[in-house]
Amino acid sequence: MTVTADFVSARSELTKLEGFTADFAQSAGLSDKDLFALQIIVEELVTNVIDYGGVPAGEHAVRVDLSAEDGELLIRITDRGAEYNPLLREDPDVTLPAEQRPIGGLGVHFCKKLTDAQEYERRDGCNALTLRKKLSR
Repeated sequence: MTVTADFVSARSELTKLEGFTADFAQSAGLSDKDLFALQIIVEELVTNVIDYGGVPAGEHAVRVDLSAEDGELLIRITDRGAEYNPLLREDPDVTLPAEQRPIGGLGVHFCKKLTDAQEYERRDGCNALTLRKKLSR
Protein backbone atom coordinates (compact mmCIF):
# COMPACT_ATOMS: atom_id res chain seq x y z
CA MET A 1 0.00 0.00 0.00
CA THR A 2 1.42 3.38 -1.04
CA VAL A 3 -0.09 6.84 -0.65
CA THR A 4 1.15 10.25 -1.77
CA ALA A 5 0.27 13.81 -0.82
CA ASP A 6 1.62 17.20 -1.85
CA PHE A 7 1.95 20.20 0.43
CA VAL A 8 2.52 23.89 -0.19
CA SER A 9 4.89 26.08 1.76
CA ALA A 10 2.56 27.09 4.61
CA ARG A 11 2.42 26.11 8.28
CA SER A 12 -1.33 25.55 7.90
CA GLU A 13 -0.46 22.46 5.83
CA LEU A 14 0.64 20.66 9.01
CA THR A 15 -3.01 19.99 9.89
CA LYS A 16 -3.50 18.34 6.49
CA LEU A 17 -0.27 16.40 7.04
CA GLU A 18 -1.45 15.05 10.39
CA GLY A 19 -4.70 13.80 8.84
CA PHE A 20 -2.82 12.27 5.92
CA THR A 21 -0.49 10.27 8.20
CA ALA A 22 -3.33 9.19 10.51
CA ASP A 23 -5.45 7.98 7.57
CA PHE A 24 -2.49 6.09 6.14
CA ALA A 25 -1.69 4.47 9.49
CA GLN A 26 -5.26 3.31 9.92
CA SER A 27 -5.47 1.90 6.39
CA ALA A 28 -2.08 0.18 6.73
CA GLY A 29 -2.92 -1.21 10.19
CA LEU A 30 0.01 0.50 11.92
CA SER A 31 0.33 0.25 15.68
CA ASP A 32 -0.05 3.37 17.82
CA LYS A 33 3.70 3.24 18.44
CA ASP A 34 4.47 3.26 14.71
CA LEU A 35 1.90 6.02 14.06
CA PHE A 36 3.54 8.17 16.76
CA ALA A 37 7.00 7.70 15.20
CA LEU A 38 5.64 8.35 11.70
CA GLN A 39 3.98 11.59 12.75
CA ILE A 40 7.09 12.87 14.55
CA ILE A 41 9.31 12.10 11.56
CA VAL A 42 7.07 13.51 8.85
CA GLU A 43 6.05 16.63 10.78
CA GLU A 44 9.68 17.44 11.60
CA LEU A 45 10.91 17.03 8.04
CA VAL A 46 8.01 18.84 6.36
CA THR A 47 8.20 21.69 8.90
CA ASN A 48 11.92 22.07 8.14
CA VAL A 49 11.17 22.37 4.41
CA ILE A 50 8.41 24.93 5.02
CA ASP A 51 10.47 26.99 7.48
CA TYR A 52 13.96 26.75 5.98
CA GLY A 53 13.73 25.37 2.43
CA GLY A 54 13.31 28.72 0.74
CA VAL A 55 10.17 27.78 -1.20
CA PRO A 56 7.96 30.89 -1.47
CA ALA A 57 4.81 30.85 0.67
CA GLY A 58 1.88 29.14 -1.00
CA GLU A 59 3.94 27.35 -3.66
CA HIS A 60 4.27 23.57 -3.93
CA ALA A 61 7.06 22.66 -1.52
CA VAL A 62 7.04 18.99 -0.64
CA ARG A 63 5.67 15.58 -1.57
CA VAL A 64 5.29 12.81 1.00
CA ASP A 65 5.10 9.18 -0.11
CA LEU A 66 4.28 6.54 2.49
CA SER A 67 4.16 2.80 2.09
CA ALA A 68 3.98 -0.18 4.38
CA GLU A 69 4.68 -3.71 3.26
CA ASP A 70 6.61 -6.75 4.38
CA GLY A 71 6.85 -5.38 7.93
CA GLU A 72 8.54 -2.15 6.88
CA LEU A 73 7.45 1.47 6.72
CA LEU A 74 8.92 3.52 3.89
CA ILE A 75 8.83 7.32 4.11
CA ARG A 76 9.97 9.41 1.15
CA ILE A 77 10.11 13.19 1.44
CA THR A 78 10.82 15.02 -1.82
CA ASP A 79 11.07 18.80 -1.67
CA ARG A 80 11.78 21.72 -3.97
CA GLY A 81 13.80 23.58 -1.34
CA ALA A 82 17.42 24.61 -1.40
CA GLU A 83 19.85 21.72 -1.68
CA TYR A 84 20.29 20.25 1.78
CA ASN A 85 21.22 16.80 3.02
CA PRO A 86 20.05 16.56 6.65
CA LEU A 87 21.95 13.30 7.08
CA LEU A 88 25.25 15.20 6.91
CA ARG A 89 24.31 17.32 9.90
CA GLU A 90 26.33 16.29 12.92
CA ASP A 91 24.23 14.75 15.67
CA PRO A 92 23.86 17.02 18.71
CA ASP A 93 25.62 16.09 21.93
CA VAL A 94 22.58 15.01 23.93
CA THR A 95 24.77 14.41 26.99
CA LEU A 96 25.17 18.16 27.46
CA PRO A 97 22.65 20.04 29.60
CA ALA A 98 19.98 21.67 27.40
CA GLU A 99 21.23 25.19 28.13
CA GLN A 100 24.70 24.27 26.79
CA ARG A 101 23.51 22.76 23.50
CA PRO A 102 23.41 24.83 20.32
CA ILE A 103 19.95 25.43 18.90
CA GLY A 104 18.86 23.14 16.07
CA GLY A 105 19.51 19.63 14.88
CA LEU A 106 17.55 17.75 17.51
CA GLY A 107 14.58 17.04 15.24
CA VAL A 108 16.69 15.49 12.49
CA HIS A 109 18.53 13.53 15.19
CA PHE A 110 15.18 12.09 16.38
CA CYS A 111 14.23 11.21 12.79
CA LYS A 112 17.46 9.23 12.42
CA LYS A 113 16.98 7.47 15.76
CA LEU A 114 13.36 6.55 14.97
CA THR A 115 14.28 4.89 11.66
CA ASP A 116 16.49 1.97 10.71
CA ALA A 117 17.92 3.32 7.45
CA GLN A 118 18.14 6.70 5.76
CA GLU A 119 19.38 7.86 2.37
CA TYR A 120 19.50 11.19 0.60
CA GLU A 121 19.88 12.14 -3.02
CA ARG A 122 19.53 15.31 -5.05
CA ARG A 123 17.39 14.44 -8.06
CA ASP A 124 15.93 16.70 -10.76
CA GLY A 125 16.52 19.83 -8.68
CA CYS A 126 14.85 18.31 -5.61
CA ASN A 127 15.97 16.90 -2.29
CA ALA A 128 14.83 13.30 -1.85
CA LEU A 129 15.08 11.76 1.61
CA THR A 130 14.09 8.12 2.07
CA LEU A 131 13.69 6.60 5.52
CA ARG A 132 12.92 3.00 6.43
CA LYS A 133 11.54 1.72 9.71
CA LYS A 134 10.75 -1.81 10.78
CA LEU A 135 7.14 -1.98 11.95
CA SER A 136 6.53 -3.08 15.53
CA ARG A 137 3.21 -4.87 15.01
